[in-house]
Amino acid sequence: MKNPFIYLFAVFMTAASLTSCSGDDDKGSVSSREIKYEITGNYSGSNIDVTYTENGGGTTTEVSQLPWSMTYTADNDTYAGGFSASAIDAAPGEKIKLSVYQGSKLKKSIEGTADSDGIIVASVSASFD
Repeated sequence: MKNPFIYLFAVFMTAASLTSCSGDDDKGSVSSREIKYEITGNYSGSNIDVTYTENGGGTTTEVSQLPWSMTYTADNDTYAGGFSASAIDAAPGEKIKLSVYQGSKLKKSIEGTADSDGIIVASVSASFD
């Protein structure tokens, strides 16, 4: 049975991506709209469930090995995004690091550590320029 946290994070991330602030579209320079989600770490289990937002839509995928990354071009009206990852077969103490980049700039990262039951749950979100 899949971890119920996966579905909770999917709902959270989808709701977070649909909540954005209106911006002034007439600003001078526009920074890169290339967004990259990345997972690194020493996780040795068989499967990490990943849920991410891409221009307001949510997607779930399974990752079988690290490092993992996913890159997309954000729409002009996309001001935030993020993703979550969870696994239930990690060795206690194993770590994953979730990072969000805009262009080459690291916007935010967070680390998750497996508990004594081998469960890792981590989520990160960031606002975009």
